[in-house]
Amino acid sequence: MKACAFSPGKAILLGEHFVVHGAYALVAAIQQGSFASTSFSDMDEIVSESLNIVWKEGSTVPTPLLPYKKALDKIREQCNFSKKIRSIISTNLPISAGLGSSSSSSVAFSASVLKLVSGEVDYNMLFNISMESERITHGNPSGVDVFIGIRGGVHLFKKDGFSKEIILPNTIKVLLVNTGAVRQTSKLISKFSHFKDLYPSYFKRLVESSSHLTLIGSECLSRGSLEEFGLLMCYQHAILSYFGVSNEMLDKIVELAMASGALGAKLTGAGGGGCAIVLPQQSMVEEILNNFKNFEVYISEIPAGGLKVWVE
Repeated sequence: MKACAFSPGKAILLGEHFVVHGAYALVAAIQQGSFASTSFSDMDEIVSESLNIVWKEGSTVPTPLLPYKKALDKIREQCNFSKKIRSIISTNLPISAGLGSSSSSSVAFSASVLKLVSGEVDYNMLFNISMESERITHGNPSGVDVFIGIRGGVHLFKKDGFSKEIILPNTIKVLLVNTGAVRQTSKLISKFSHFKDLYPSYFKRLVESSSHLTLIGSECLSRGSLEEFGLLMCYQHAILSYFGVSNEMLDKIVELAMASGALGAKLTGAGGGGCAIVLPQQSMVEEILNNFKNFEVYISEIPAGGLKVWVE
């Protein structure tokens, strides 16, 4: 028997970085994501096909596979099982690009192991175990990536556990444009958070401002006001750029999107490279896409579904 799982990646529509400090974020699951399949074996083995790395029991765990080994240890402890497992993990998301490749991989891996060893997946347990994995990768994650990797859809989210699903009148096509620049999320979170140490009162007010903007954005989406939402995207990109978490290529992508007739664009995720999200006029998706021929671009409809678990 083989237990399998798929977990979607994510795009943060509004509120990244500020969400780490208690603000609302608006996050959407995307159609791309990560897969994992797990079966019983005569030794523990974790295979990452996307990274082309293998760990086998008795050898040193390669650094990129430490999050999965941590999750396996936690599941073994909490589910009290001793059988050995072999897991294969893959993703069709770009790595370290702001689309949640690490979290969706961790969620898919943990879900497949839980399904195999217990026959069901407890979502609260899955969230906590996946967060343990994410802390190894990102230091102080907000939890939004793991949350959306389980739940799917479009949600308002806060680090304290608050969530509210936002129902869209229609699905929306977005472009996810990859700069190709790999960056380390934990360093960018630290860079952004340094502003809090310098100007704590000012920073607190900016966190509140970001929350307010995100709430307005969620209302725009819920009534289908995409032009208004696009304005908010551009405004927040400028704020994030001010904090030094954009870069020249992301700014150029935003400019190209606007020049092409898009409604809005901004970095998504930690910034410093990675991906930008572009909201096109829905009648101009192909036309705007043609202007990004020199980039790796992913097209996704939002909202997309959440975690899927099955047995083969």
